[in-house]
Amino acid sequence: MLSRDLTVAQATPESGAGHRPGTPSLSIIIVTHNSAESLPGLIDSLHAYPPGCPWELIVVDNASRDRSIALLHDGIPDAVVIVSPQNRGFAAAVNTGARAARGECLLLANPDVTWCDNAIDRLKDLLGKHPRAAAVAPRLLYPDGRPQPSIRRFPTHANIWFSRRSPWGPAAAVRRSPWSYTLTDPPSPSVIEAVAATFLCVRTSAFREVGGMDEGYFLYVEDTDLCRRWHDAGWEVWSDPAVTVRHVWQSRVMPDPMLARHHRDGIRRYFRRHHPKKRLRNAAVFTALALAAGWDRLARSSPGRAGGS
Repeated sequence: MLSRDLTVAQATPESGAGHRPGTPSLSIIIVTHNSAESLPGLIDSLHAYPPGCPWELIVVDNASRDRSIALLHDGIPDAVVIVSPQNRGFAAAVNTGARAARGECLLLANPDVTWCDNAIDRLKDLLGKHPRAAAVAPRLLYPDGRPQPSIRRFPTHANIWFSRRSPWGPAAAVRRSPWSYTLTDPPSPSVIEAVAATFLCVRTSAFREVGGMDEGYFLYVEDTDLCRRWHDAGWEVWSDPAVTVRHVWQSRVMPDPMLARHHRDGIRRYFRRHHPKKRLRNAAVFTALALAAGWDRLARSSPGRAGGS
């Protein structure tokens, strides 16, 4: 959770200046971790299509070992770069950036996104038109232009079996069935339940009202949890499919087993927090997650996996 007693002694600002003079109305927050391969595209987008309002760029680096920080200094010298000597996770890094932010709106942006035209301004404008909107998300696309599902329902003991990582997830998303977890984009600006924080324009007051992101999530599900807490507090989350952003996702040839572990841990935390009384149903979900973890370990240890594919 976002709190003033969070230890930030390990994070030191490299620069105290925002990217535009005066008090910014928008604070762009980017979390990096060995992101040197992706950052040039984002930096180019920011130079070519900057926000039309006063803004600042805050980058929180989670112990990168590559040239991420050097690229940021070269590409955007007056960005605020907060360097952490250890990887504390995505949620904790976002909260660190939010504490340093001065804007009335936050733009949470992954380092591997690119955009064009006035995408940022259009999201910010929609946020301003709806006083109860806590956040607005665009339509995400793969680099080749295919739609990238990012909208989802709140996890339940029924729809979690149709999540993106399950065997039935993709088909359920296409059908938009009552059982589906991941959804296709709406045809027009709409209120949704939850969305990935890949490129998310957020009302700062709403973010702080619910305590920011839950830092008990290291990676994955923290954005769904945030949307759920906004919903419970009477806020709305919107999607504007007319605004498009390209996102490089799952570009690794070999999957990182730690990513699957973080995802499973996030699901467990979500169900413990939001469905604490449904212990038997939680036990069924947690058992399935444990079996999935065992299957992953078995698959990685099999001789056929040694050389990759």
